[in-house]
Amino acid sequence: MAPEAWPAALTRYVSERLQCEPELFARPGAHLVVAHRPRLRVWQFAIPLWLMVFERAAVVSVAPELAAAVKHLLHAAAWHELLDDAVMESLRRLIVHWGPADWFRRALWLYCTPEMFAPHCVAEVVSVPPDHPEGKAARARHRGEVFGVFRGRELISRSSIKTESDAAWEVAVTTTEQYRRRGLGASVVSRATEFILAQGKPALYHCEVTNEASRRLAESLGYRLFARELAWSVDARWVPWFWGESAK
Repeated sequence: MAPEAWPAALTRYVSERLQCEPELFARPGAHLVVAHRPRLRVWQFAIPLWLMVFERAAVVSVAPELAAAVKHLLHAAAWHELLDDAVMESLRRLIVHWGPADWFRRALWLYCTPEMFAPHCVAEVVSVPPDHPEGKAARARHRGEVFGVFRGRELISRSSIKTESDAAWEVAVTTTEQYRRRGLGASVVSRATEFILAQGKPALYHCEVTNEASRRLAESLGYRLFARELAWSVDARWVPWFWGESAK
């Protein structure tokens, strides 16, 4: 989807994450951005390399220590090929040279607004009590509301809301394996999406590129694809390695 069709808050969210000017999303080609501030996820992982491919362009945002090596790599690939297997392998070799890859993934980013939202619920979805072990852990990690479906005392499906940005909030979902493919995941994501939209924010959802079931779940609720992503994350203790001692 073209950046011009996004909500302004989504544009702000992505530009905050990549530390770039929003105009880059619509400017054809691959754009290298040096991220001078550490990027920390709420669960205390730093991201020294973050690549997002949009409809017309790609933005590769890297820590200063990686800029020269990544710039050389970009000269050898077209912007729309940056998530292809060959380029991925080059990035992997680069990463192995620089440090540990605690988290390295290709994902799809989708978003939803009130006009797009198609609610769906096949089970009773409730707010998970703050003192429930899984609810407590999810709130501590994502800093947002948690919704779930219970069978007796067992929490068999839940969605939690990640509130790391004020511009847009993201939905995470998990369902116990034996209860999957029953619409429970869609039900809890629907409830979380409804909650986010009620706060006046666009809702975000991401899934692995290979997870077709997760993508279909989001699309069934009205979510639309706006970007493909590659992110390399390391433990936050590595921040000084990539951003210098002043980043401590």
